[in-house]
Amino acid sequence: MTDRRLIGIVTALLLLSTTQNVRAEITLEHLLAIDQMLSTNDIQALYSYLDKNPELLTGEDELSLELRSFHEVASVGNLDFSYATSAPANSENRAANEPVDASRQH
Repeated sequence: MTDRRLIGIVTALLLLSTTQNVRAEITLEHLLAIDQMLSTNDIQALYSYLDKNPELLTGEDELSLELRSFHEVASVGNLDFSYATSAPANSENRAANEPVDASRQH
């Protein structure tokens, strides 16, 4: 499964034309290629693509930061795409599972 956050960033950058941060020179072709690799969950191809296009890792925009983080982690073989698919337990759920403090019992 692909990292939904990275897909969201790629999609958002397709729609944005300006930003206040220093952006890498990412073209529409780059974005489409990255989107295709993420859609097919081809992380080896994405890593190779970033190796061949290091300029994509140089900006301070969100996409460059995410791509740089992915590249650094992938370069040491420590990829872990497990992430919470649901919201953290709310206080009601947590309270139901915790023992009641003796001082609070009536």
